[in-house]
Amino acid sequence: MPIPEPLAGASCVPSSACPRALPLTAAQREVWDARYGPDGPAHQSAEYREILGPLEPRLFAQALQRTVGEASALRMRVFATADGPRQCALVIEAPGKGFPLHRADLRDRPDPDAEAHAWMAADLQRPFPQGGPLFRYALFRVGEDRWLWYRRVHHLVMDDFGRGLLVRRTAEVYDALAAGLRPPDSPFGRLSALIADEAAYRASDQYTADRVHWSATLGDRPAPPVLAGRTAPPARTALRDGVAVPGHLVRRIGQLTAGLDATRAEVLTAALGLHVARTTGVADVVLGVPMPGRTGPTALSVPGVLRNVLPLCLTVRPHDTFATLIRQTVLGLRAARRHQRYPLADLRRDLGRGAVGPALVGPLIAEREPGDGLTLAGAPALAHPLTDGPVHDLAVTVGADGGASGLRIDCAAHPGLYTAARLRTHVAGLFDVLAECGPHTPLGVPGRAAHDGRLLSGARAHR
Repeated sequence: MPIPEPLAGASCVPSSACPRALPLTAAQREVWDARYGPDGPAHQSAEYREILGPLEPRLFAQALQRTVGEASALRMRVFATADGPRQCALVIEAPGKGFPLHRADLRDRPDPDAEAHAWMAADLQRPFPQGGPLFRYALFRVGEDRWLWYRRVHHLVMDDFGRGLLVRRTAEVYDALAAGLRPPDSPFGRLSALIADEAAYRASDQYTADRVHWSATLGDRPAPPVLAGRTAPPARTALRDGVAVPGHLVRRIGQLTAGLDATRAEVLTAALGLHVARTTGVADVVLGVPMPGRTGPTALSVPGVLRNVLPLCLTVRPHDTFATLIRQTVLGLRAARRHQRYPLADLRRDLGRGAVGPALVGPLIAEREPGDGLTLAGAPALAHPLTDGPVHDLAVTVGADGGASGLRIDCAAHPGLYTAARLRTHVAGLFDVLAECGPHTPLGVPGRAAHDGRLLSGARAHR
């Protein structure tokens, strides 16, 4: 039976067209309702893995096919019905017979890596085929024992947590096949169980408690300040910049974490909040913090889409110390984790803000997962992120770095709101905060009621 096309604005089809169709999770509905429509190339994540060692392409393709077959969410197509969007699984053919895997041996090319990267860049601009699956793989051989494994997936069918489950399962299956063994049974739960679990959450006391928490936290907050000074619709591409944190600042961060019972990411989150307040002259800062939105065994075992972005509200008072702001950050993040399942779309509704109204959060900050140590039959498979969806303003990612300092900051900025030079200025401003602020340093940022002229001029200098 053909599956209806998942095009934004497409005519509704009867639910009977796919009798086993499932409703969407709240996070999937966010993507479906997005301003640009779910078929836009912005709503995707992609990375490649650099595999350093021997690999058997035939067994690797089998491992991919088996993993995809075990993860029904990855095979879903989404379509409109009179009862709202629904999703239904496709049958995916074997590698070489329709499975979305591109393979190329580039060892004889003048620059194998450049050619592979050019293919990836071009693929990121291509919409997924109508009627086909919302994921794509590629495997490039760029050396005798060096390979690039490219993975691209639409946000409608998989989030960060789910992608992690998939890549680990692929490695597990490949290792077994390479050793001539039967792969272990699938560890994945069913997508229907994930959707039922979310429905149960929405009918629970926890959902009510989460709604009360977020309404109280954000209810009387004005629109969050943004570093760009203005807003624009989400961009399909992003300006990107990344830099290792200088060694002396890494040591400063280490001192703060040791003395204040905070992580490096929490210290940098507080520093970003202070930088936003300095730059905008606004004391009430609202950062966006991505959360997996998963609690309990069902959500943790099913690849799918539950990711959430929730507000972290910080009040930057002139006479508070940096230690106070870090503590405020730590407590705010703990509360966000306790209430991380509450959908952002529901919060917008609670606050009377439409799906395409003003953003609830300003700049985003996330902690990159530490190196997962993934191997394929003993060969290291190093992750290299390429993109992670549309950019609203500025997104900062903090994570370990293999260089001398051991800590890295990567930024993605809206290309219509920032220039490359301005993006670097904000990175420098974040470093300025870390260089200037010890635990007992007063924040010295003007509040909303009164502004100190000296500090405002300093804020303008950061613009």
